[in-house]
Amino acid sequence: MKRQWNPQTAKIVFFDMNNTLIDPKSSFDSCFLSVLVDFTGRWDHSEGDWNPQRVLDTYRSEWTKKAKLLARKPRELEEAKKQCLEAALHRYPFQVNDAFVSSFFREMKRQMRAHAVPFPDAGGTLAALSETHTIGIITNGSKEHQRKVIARLNWSSYIRSEHLIASDQAGSRKPDPAIFRLAVRSAAIRPQEGVMVGDSWKNDIEGAVKSGMNAVWLNRSETKKSSRQAGNVNVPVVRSLTELKERLTGK
Repeated sequence: MKRQWNPQTAKIVFFDMNNTLIDPKSSFDSCFLSVLVDFTGRWDHSEGDWNPQRVLDTYRSEWTKKAKLLARKPRELEEAKKQCLEAALHRYPFQVNDAFVSSFFREMKRQMRAHAVPFPDAGGTLAALSETHTIGIITNGSKEHQRKVIARLNWSSYIRSEHLIASDQAGSRKPDPAIFRLAVRSAAIRPQEGVMVGDSWKNDIEGAVKSGMNAVWLNRSETKKSSRQAGNVNVPVVRSLTELKERLTGK
């Protein structure tokens, strides 16, 4: 028997973070430019045609070409980063050696939280839904890191700490149903009263459905399907967080 989701039964809406609420591309770009300016601050920019945006664009272009060929092994990734940074900075007087690359990306990792950029409709959706639903997060990663991101974006009034479920403290990672069950227990609800919203079919949707929760798949590139089947559950598909808000609130 197929299980149909009724939006009116949802008491708590759990969100994924990256690629759902947070735009990783815009976040990377913002952090890259900030660190780049820091690292090149001592160089006399009058000596050349200094253009940080062009450096970023070149890096991205080179990375796009190399990413298709990488086997995702750490050593290959680090070498690819170095080659892309070398190509992006080749017209400027920087020695892009292993130490420079390591230091550059270590600083990016340190600063990334401060440069988290939400999707344009994220804040408004959270604000609207918080008036009618409890809001939570289920994410792979560090709870402390995500807590600071939420605070910096002024989302703390929407998302209480006890509803921020992160894998580093949960003892399991998405798509393991265990992390979703923990979220349900923490919220003191029945599984069917929770709905998971995320962009990853495997991690967010399949994991949530296997735990007994409902789910909504956020697929910004989907143009035709309004739903997709996950086991015996009919999962709605939305193309934006604004559409999600409309489905849940009727507004």
